[in-house]
Amino acid sequence: MKLLAFLGRYAVRYSPWVGFALIAAGLFAISTGSIIVLVEPIFSELLQTDPGAAGDLGMLATAAGDADEDTKGKLMGSFHGAYERLKTALGITSEGVIWFLPLLVGGVFLLRSLSDFASGYCFNRIALGITTDIRNDLYKSVLGQSNRFHAGHTSGELISRIVNDVALVQTAVSTRVVDLVQQGITMITLIAMLFSTHVRLALICLIVFPVMFFPVVRFGRGMRRTSHKSQERMADLAELVAEGVRGHRVVKAFGMEGFEMDRFRMATWRHLKVNLRAQLLANAASPVVESILMVGGVSLLIYAGYQIRAGELSAPLFITFLANLLWMYEPARKLNKANIVVQQSLAAVKRVVDVMRIPNEIVDRPGAKEATTLTQGVYFRGVSFAYSDKLVLEDLDLEIKKGEMVALVGPSGAGKSTVANLLPRFFDPDEGGIEIDGVDIRDLTLKSLRALIGLVTQETVLFNDTVRANIAYGREDLDVEFIRKAATAAYADEFIEELENGYDTVIGEGGLRLSGGQRQRLAIARALTKNPPLLVLDEATSQLDTESEALVQKALYNLMEGRTSLVIAHRLSTVQRADRIVVLEAGKIVEQGPHAELLELDGTYRRLYDLQFP
Repeated sequence: MKLLAFLGRYAVRYSPWVGFALIAAGLFAISTGSIIVLVEPIFSELLQTDPGAAGDLGMLATAAGDADEDTKGKLMGSFHGAYERLKTALGITSEGVIWFLPLLVGGVFLLRSLSDFASGYCFNRIALGITTDIRNDLYKSVLGQSNRFHAGHTSGELISRIVNDVALVQTAVSTRVVDLVQQGITMITLIAMLFSTHVRLALICLIVFPVMFFPVVRFGRGMRRTSHKSQERMADLAELVAEGVRGHRVVKAFGMEGFEMDRFRMATWRHLKVNLRAQLLANAASPVVESILMVGGVSLLIYAGYQIRAGELSAPLFITFLANLLWMYEPARKLNKANIVVQQSLAAVKRVVDVMRIPNEIVDRPGAKEATTLTQGVYFRGVSFAYSDKLVLEDLDLEIKKGEMVALVGPSGAGKSTVANLLPRFFDPDEGGIEIDGVDIRDLTLKSLRALIGLVTQETVLFNDTVRANIAYGREDLDVEFIRKAATAAYADEFIEELENGYDTVIGEGGLRLSGGQRQRLAIARALTKNPPLLVLDEATSQLDTESEALVQKALYNLMEGRTSLVIAHRLSTVQRADRIVVLEAGKIVEQGPHAELLELDGTYRRLYDLQFP
């Protein structure tokens, strides 16, 4: 019920379409019932198989014997009465029935077809709207999550839930919910008409329904469990594909194509086994249900044969009843199929809901303020932070004054990158706080805080788009000249002009058509267009060769000019011009000062320096 309530919250947004869909489904059910009502006039009035029965429907019941006198229900009587009133209003004679009744039947069939179309279109409109909203909200939820969330969920898993799981929901809502509603209303209408035609026969027939309902429920439960497993296996496949494509160079370099292919074959085999079980359940459902219906149909014919011979049931009444029963087969079949697909989609909905319900630990506090600029500086006050049980920073106090360039150095695992991640609130500290101009950054809106910060990391993230779009990144207000100036300051303009289409060259996924140095300079140009007052450089040159490093370093100096900068570096040659170098070890500050002073201390910094410059 919680999953249905989740979908219901989205369906409310499309209330008018839901109303249109229900009206169309109701018309479909009424027109289907009308066709059944017209079966008797077709035989008695048009074909004159029983001329004496051409009058009121009650005469049919009387002809069936006194035992059937109470079986004429109000529903059939009202339908038949409407038909008689329509004939009278139009002045249809017994001869006119020859053309009137076929035209009426054709009109009812046309109404049924049009209402079927309208109902299907409305439900598809609702389905596409709901699943688009769910997919957007899911992606928004994933984008807004902290780094801790992304560390615990693989990209393949998240892609599978955003793409595949929501697609399953869309298929179910668009193609099967229409059956659940439309055929459900039709089934209720037909059952009511069945009882209004002949109560005893209807009771006998409906004994079969509980027997039929039991395997439907059992198959449905099995499908939900199997579908959940299938979606999990699909997430495994997506993750393996993402890893293989992303790391194709490593795979080739180590000659591990066979190894990766074996992993993928095992994953596809697991996925195949789960899917085969799902198909077994799906394909077994219809034959089981149809077999039960067949047994019920045979029993009904035997019973009706005895009743007609005993004079307790008229043939025209039984034909009407039988037509009603046969029309119930299609709704029953579609409802069974719809149940199977809906169970699959509910498993997908659960996976989507599980992600969306994970609380985001990085959110705006109530009453958070807008940060506009940096006037004083950044202050880390007693900051401690741990990944799971591993303490990374302990009681860290650090001050970065406005316009100052502060470098963080230290051995691997000292906590340098963690400091860089805490400043834009990718994580929040476990203890202590970080202030900008004396205001705790948790009291600032995330959007305004991150607008103050320009981030350049060792893992350059570029998009499969043009050079121009990567530098501007989402900002359509930047003209070509502004982008060119940023590229020039980042020493990127020269190589950009040499590309096939210049600034309009598509650089491929992750910028793989460019060298490491070129990618890094594009990232610096992107940071320059943002023009942030506070700059964070996290190992921005650690993966570059000497020549590329020299160019990128010059670009970084242009970027840092006039800005407050926090530079995390492994290569000490890149931080010697820093106003202050802070040495971290085991999450604590052990030394700080200018390059020359730290060398004279003959401590951790000197040891690191001697390792790099023996």
